[in-house]
Amino acid sequence: MTPLNIAPFPQPDSNDSGSVERALVALRNAHDEQTAVDACDAFLWAMGNNHAGTYYPVVLGVLPALEQILASRHAWGQRAVMEALIDLGGTFIPEPGHETHLGVSVREELTRFIHAQRHRFAELATGDDAQATSAADLLELIDDQTPGDSPSQHA
Repeated sequence: MTPLNIAPFPQPDSNDSGSVERALVALRNAHDEQTAVDACDAFLWAMGNNHAGTYYPVVLGVLPALEQILASRHAWGQRAVMEALIDLGGTFIPEPGHETHLGVSVREELTRFIHAQRHRFAELATGDDAQATSAADLLELIDDQTPGDSPSQHA
């Protein structure tokens, strides 16, 4: 696993120096439904405010790690990442004051990443298990969006 340099990315004040890495480890190590749910929750808190439905630019810094998990064939880790992306790409918004990072729209970059993973979600959407359901939900989200749209435009 390539080390991530998340230092340049603003993140929640509640994070300590290991919060993001611990959340990524939890995603990678999810091995059943409960650990996947817990990992998704921890990840969303490391990215922002899970209850308020917001995220910080640090989400952009972890996209390579999320892509590695999605490519890993580790079913519960994939499921936890997909569930997080459903929230982040669906109803969540950037934390006020953190809509851009270095002149780039955080929302648009996240949306581009999710859309670029469509082929992975399509492969995972076969079957009737929880992983296939999450993948199908992401495909529906992608189909309802075009890059640059905000979810509020589809409400």
